[in-house]
Amino acid sequence: MSIRIPVVMFVASLSIACASRNGDTATSGSTAPPPPAGQTSGTGQTAGAGGARQGGAGATASTAGAQAAARITPEQLDAAMKTIAPTNAAMQKALKSSALPDAAKNAQQLATLFGDVERFFAQNKKDDAVKLAQTARTAASDVAGAASAGDATKAMAAAGTVGTTCTPCHTAYREGDAKTGYQLKAGTLTP
Repeated sequence: MSIRIPVVMFVASLSIACASRNGDTATSGSTAPPPPAGQTSGTGQTAGAGGARQGGAGATASTAGAQAAARITPEQLDAAMKTIAPTNAAMQKALKSSALPDAAKNAQQLATLFGDVERFFAQNKKDDAVKLAQTARTAASDVAGAASAGDATKAMAAAGTVGTTCTPCHTAYREGDAKTGYQLKAGTLTP
């Protein structure tokens, strides 16, 4: 049995090394998330609205079942929206009080939430909203990176960009008020 452990470790190491050389991040042990829709990571991995495409061997990871499971519903969009406002407020407060680790954590959460918003509008072919969500996601990622690096000035500048995307998107796609709550405007999505 003592011989099996080194052999298993050798085989695992070899497969990881080969996967890494081929750019196959799915088996290389990387914990990095796939890039946002339409962007390419350093390993050649590209994600679209319907799934991820791996570089290297060119294997496609999306299937009809995976696409259906990955769909964001209007209810999930509303839940994300209800989380975005307080998370953005917490990030802004953390930046103003120089609590950069907290700001980075909030910004990372915002980037994930805006990724969901982006995916929802991509699924519904609303290019203007996709662009706004991409801008917000990128800015939130920039805040996280700058705050993690201790660059408060750069983090504050990127945080300002996050907020500029809210009003134009809400004007086009959201209705309601603080008392009744907000939701998608009726008729903005066509079946």
